[in-house]
Amino acid sequence: MRYAIGIDIGGTKISASIGNERGKILAHCEIRTLKGRHAALCVRKLLEALEGLLAEADIPKARIRGIGVCLPGAVNTAKGVVPVSPHLEGWAGFPLAEKLSRKFRLPVRLANDANAAALAEKLFGAGRGVAHFIYMTVSTGVGGGIVSNGKLLEGVSFVAGEVGHMTVEPRGEKWKLGEVGVLEAYASGTAVARYVRSRVGTPAGLKKYRDPGGQVSARAIGAQAARGDRLALGAYERAGFYLGVGVANLLNILNPGKIILGGGMLKSAPPVFWKTFRKTCRQKSWKQAYRAVRIVRTTLGDRVGNLGALALAFEP
Repeated sequence: MRYAIGIDIGGTKISASIGNERGKILAHCEIRTLKGRHAALCVRKLLEALEGLLAEADIPKARIRGIGVCLPGAVNTAKGVVPVSPHLEGWAGFPLAEKLSRKFRLPVRLANDANAAALAEKLFGAGRGVAHFIYMTVSTGVGGGIVSNGKLLEGVSFVAGEVGHMTVEPRGEKWKLGEVGVLEAYASGTAVARYVRSRVGTPAGLKKYRDPGGQVSARAIGAQAARGDRLALGAYERAGFYLGVGVANLLNILNPGKIILGGGMLKSAPPVFWKTFRKTCRQKSWKQAYRAVRIVRTTLGDRVGNLGALALAFEP
């Protein structure tokens, strides 16, 4: 049995694990992501946490294949440095692969988090045995990873799979990086919340759409949709329509055998979202492409980040 170390670096937390080639996680820990001038301190804390995990798992080092690291941004897998990312202020340019390799004497592979999730699906999930598939995460944002002929498609500048930034409305809404009319601006959890906020005139009217933390969120809006709230249902119907447009574009361009959908927003999506999504996708894609694809939900759940990081170490 082979083992690996996986590190999933996010904007608020870093999740580290040790697992085997079957996708079983044997030891796991989390630390808070420190940014800005505290980034180097955060890496030191990470190294200490990994030493503790290795002691807890009690696996001979000779049986550990390597270390996989997934993180947001356009990760140059050949260089192994942290890319520029609004989620990891102060980390850009940090030679993380070199630091980890020197410490643990193991090969290290860095990759974009959504690309790593696609590899997790390939090795442990719904992508097993599928030569052509796309993994999409629909959550705070919209991201993706593309597997073609059994290989991860990264592109010449490592931004292949950024499906959330495809244009679905040429004269549409402006989004975070100045883009106009991109899929993420219409189909993400952030977009659902923004749509509701734009149509409710008073703070009192927004109260029922707030989560326990006081934020207007897709999860709280989904709960209202389940109660038949018209605005909430409309917000999700709109998101389903645009996700259908986006997926239809992918079907027509890449002709995959599977689309695997994951992400937190989908957990709260009401039936009207799924009905609208499938109807739109069918109407706007070529018949040959739509008939050939299976659109499924991920079975990896909240483990996809950890499993993606592990998959990076196991994937040739």
